[in-house]
Amino acid sequence: MKGDLAMQNQRQLFAQNLRRRRTELHMSQVKLAEKISYTGKAVSKWESGLVLPPAEVLPSIANALDTDLNTLFDFREKASYFLGIDGGGTKTKFMLTDDGGNILKAVSLGPCNPVSTGLDISVNILREGIKKVCGNIPHGKISVFAGIAGCGVGQNAASIEASFKYMGFSRFKVSHDADNIISAALENRDGIIAILGTGSVIFAVEGGERRQIGGYGHLIGDVFSGTEFGRACLESVLYDIDTGSKHTAMTSAVLEKAAKPISEIVADIYKNGKDYIAGFAEILFECAKKGDTAALEILGRNTEKLADMLNCALGSFCEGHEKVPVVLAGGITNYSSCFLPALNQKTLSGRKSSVTVLDKDPVIGAVLLAGAKKVEEK
Repeated sequence: MKGDLAMQNQRQLFAQNLRRRRTELHMSQVKLAEKISYTGKAVSKWESGLVLPPAEVLPSIANALDTDLNTLFDFREKASYFLGIDGGGTKTKFMLTDDGGNILKAVSLGPCNPVSTGLDISVNILREGIKKVCGNIPHGKISVFAGIAGCGVGQNAASIEASFKYMGFSRFKVSHDADNIISAALENRDGIIAILGTGSVIFAVEGGERRQIGGYGHLIGDVFSGTEFGRACLESVLYDIDTGSKHTAMTSAVLEKAAKPISEIVADIYKNGKDYIAGFAEILFECAKKGDTAALEILGRNTEKLADMLNCALGSFCEGHEKVPVVLAGGITNYSSCFLPALNQKTLSGRKSSVTVLDKDPVIGAVLLAGAKKVEEK
């Protein structure tokens, strides 16, 4: 009696998963039947829960539905593989490790930010990358964490998770890409992470609690970001031109890069927005390296602001945290030689800490969040 009930439950579970996966792929019963050389009537019986397919046809069904038998029968195992995904604005990185932390495979594909690419393209990029790195490994053995730009907005994270719900992964979690950076930088420790890219934000992490400082967008709150440095660079150059001030090297470099009349440069700024503006940050840093006075003044002013914000973050830590790690990440850190010594002087007063630059790929943070205890970097 108990055996009959267990078999009935198994048939119903298989039927439910078969139907959900087929409809998820927008595939008719007839189309599935054609793929496995069966009849639509047979597929209908399987989806009704009356009978299970013959054992020999089960692998063909799983292959036709781009899934595995563990998923169709809902057999879940303890994860022994960990897949981390870092989805940024320009590329998406995938890294798969085993339970010993050994990197089995890593690939990079195009961007998957659902805000800029759209949800469908984002999901397709993720599917492609997962297939490339996971191969024939049963999904039930894989735990996945995907930190993706744009997944802190609206229902994007939930929508992507729903798209992979019936693929049978041991775990499939989607969050914002900042989580990858925090994980890679702090590895479950208390500390401070400043993400300095096109935009910027600072997080103070203590006892599992996360406090955000800044990160209010390029219009009002992206201190020490590419957009802020690009904007300040362009503002300085346009002021020099308008007032007839002596041109510095930064003015000449901007005019050379744009290769357009001022009126067209301004039109491009408003047409192309923050990413275009952030592209001029590189000029500012290169000119600062060469001692350009205008570039150095802008850099010094912004270093003061960043130091103030880091000191504010440090002040939020409880007594007993003598050495709080402070880590910088993001594209701006490519120019850390221009500002790191001054930043260390202005920050961490009375603390035995120092500001450092993240030396790990954020995708490693995603692997750790997937559940890996460590990652053996090659």
